Amino acid sequence: MQATSERPAQSHPDNHDQLSLTSFADEEVPPLSAVSIVEPPPDPSTTAAHSTASNPHRQYPPTDSAGEYTFPDGGTQSWLAVLGSFFLLMASYGLMNTLGVLQSYLASNQLAHYSTSEVGWIPGLFVFLGLSLGVQVGPIFDRYGPRGIVLCGSCCYVASLFLLAECRLYWQFLLCLGVLGGIGAALLSTAAMAVVPQWFQRRVGLAMGIAMAGSGVGGTIFPFVLRAGFARWGFKWGIRLLAFLVTGMCVLGSLFVKSRLPPGKAKAAVDLKCFRDSRFTWLAIGTFSLELELFAGLGLYPTYILMQGFSSNTSVTLLAVLNIGSCFGRFFAGAIADHFGRLNTQTALIAVGATAIFAIWLPFGHSLPGLYIFSALFGLASGSFVSLAPVCIGQISKASEIGKRFGTCYSLNPHLHPHRRRNAREGGQERHGHFPGQRPGPGFVDVLHGEMGLFELSVEVAHEDLVVKQERK
Repeated sequence: MQATSERPAQSHPDNHDQLSLTSFADEEVPPLSAVSIVEPPPDPSTTAAHSTASNPHRQYPPTDSAGEYTFPDGGTQSWLAVLGSFFLLMASYGLMNTLGVLQSYLASNQLAHYSTSEVGWIPGLFVFLGLSLGVQVGPIFDRYGPRGIVLCGSCCYVASLFLLAECRLYWQFLLCLGVLGGIGAALLSTAAMAVVPQWFQRRVGLAMGIAMAGSGVGGTIFPFVLRAGFARWGFKWGIRLLAFLVTGMCVLGSLFVKSRLPPGKAKAAVDLKCFRDSRFTWLAIGTFSLELELFAGLGLYPTYILMQGFSSNTSVTLLAVLNIGSCFGRFFAGAIADHFGRLNTQTALIAVGATAIFAIWLPFGHSLPGLYIFSALFGLASGSFVSLAPVCIGQISKASEIGKRFGTCYSLNPHLHPHRRRNAREGGQERHGHFPGQRPGPGFVDVLHGEMGLFELSVEVAHEDLVVKQERK
């Protein structure tokens, strides 16, 4: 028949024995356990995912074909990590944004017999350690993850505040707030900012903006907490009230913050090879200049307001307005950056901050309406910078190197913070052009350098993207 004549033609050319249906029926079929099944080699893109599913305690993330980590960009654990970072940054950077209120109070009460420059060293040392120790914390984060870092940082930070309430002498304030508090702030802030880019890529701007908004919320709440506590219960219980609030934030942050990547290899604290990447170099220059002016200005802003003849309540209110603007800037800048580009958004909003300095603070810095407008606009611009700087670092870095590069970038400028605070508090603001009515000095040069660095980085990244698109075509 035609059907049987065509069957041999369909068989494999090397198969010389023709098998019939009867031979299959008479043949004994071995059990499945005895059958050797040849499986295709595993897909490297799914190997890590299967290993994680079989052992949920392993944190090995799935990878793509190029070996780079993929990102969840959402999910319960991702947003819990953002929430934990929010609380940790609210405790650490929130107090860093409030140091001006505490500094003014100490200079008028417990440390009134010390010069203003000597009092300025206390918050200056806090900021110095809070930023400079990131270079040491970053590699530890890459190696061990955030859990141990957050636990140690919480213990140091909470202990420093409770001990601060008992301080009477200058060296006690310096050790408790400046040294112990600075170490705790460095541990908390570095872990909080480095963990978010591990969970997000496409929406990392929004996620980091939400996390960094915590520092603005803390900077808004803490001044009123301190003012009410000092007025009603005195210095000791005012600080203790702050310490209890910070304790709750640290506990919540410790519960929610979690690393997604496996433990890495031990790395050097300072990786100078990072600067071979011109993109990282320009970003470091921009961050150096803007951070230098931002934290020095926040610490001195309440003092400047008092020097203009306004009350301490007005200084607290203006600082709160600045931090409220910072909250909006951090959140909305992150959301906008995911659509229009993080570097583009960063550069544009820093230009808004520079415009606020030259067009509002310089000519109208002696009037209360002008100060309110300046506080809102500068808070908006500075908040965007604080939230997008870590995102930009993550954009030009591998996921496994974010902690190290973050620490290297943020360790460049803190050694100048105590010097800048001391100069301004002893009258150096008139000589150096920090306050309105004076010639533009290093403060405005810092903003200009930061804007130039970020603009050059934007050009570099845009050029690389163009080259990649041309190669794909």
